[in-house]
Amino acid sequence: MKKPVLWALAFSLAIALVVCLVTPLGSHIAIASDGYDVITAEPALHVGMHVVFERTLARASMGNKWHVTVQSVSYPKWVEISWVWSRSDGSLPASTIRRITGLDRGRTFGPVFGLNDPPETDSTAPWVSREVLRELRTGKVAYSFKMGSVSLAGVLAGDLKVEEEVLFPVDLNGRRVFLPAYKCAKGQLVIWNNMQNPLVLEYRPIGVPLITGVFGWKAETISIRGEV
Repeated sequence: MKKPVLWALAFSLAIALVVCLVTPLGSHIAIASDGYDVITAEPALHVGMHVVFERTLARASMGNKWHVTVQSVSYPKWVEISWVWSRSDGSLPASTIRRITGLDRGRTFGPVFGLNDPPETDSTAPWVSREVLRELRTGKVAYSFKMGSVSLAGVLAGDLKVEEEVLFPVDLNGRRVFLPAYKCAKGQLVIWNNMQNPLVLEYRPIGVPLITGVFGWKAETISIRGEV
């Protein structure tokens, strides 16, 4: 190898070392390959957190939105949300209240939301429990996980396994970012890897929604406090 080539190689290594030394180790933001920030902070559930999901049918948009707002919270003991589906003209009817009590160790997701549902449930949707996420982090599998009741056709009843670690695009506080997430159960669930806020960013039900009555969702915007 000629000396100019050796000098060029040494110079490149020196530049790489300087970049490593000046980059803050505690930074909560990394730069994705296409220019969007990757958010590695873990902002907590809090009163006023608001998520707008796109409702989906067989992975296609249904043309309306699902709005979820945190009304009160004592995480992981419980969280109380208001939720509402937008009308076809974009307007919002009166919201429905649901109190979710399974966010510490719950094993049932329960993705069905209806106007006549009981006001309190130990199902965890639109989150998974902290224990489920802990198992996915440490062993890539959460045992004895149920997607919903046995009356729902094609749902998962067994172990929830991580198939892929992905970066999920979403508008966070008005800017486009990527959130680190786990894709599980043959793509049925994409879960934000955030122990303080394990939101299911995307849900793709198996089966025929018009028969099961189970529709999917995909997070579009999240409004949240904290260091992001």
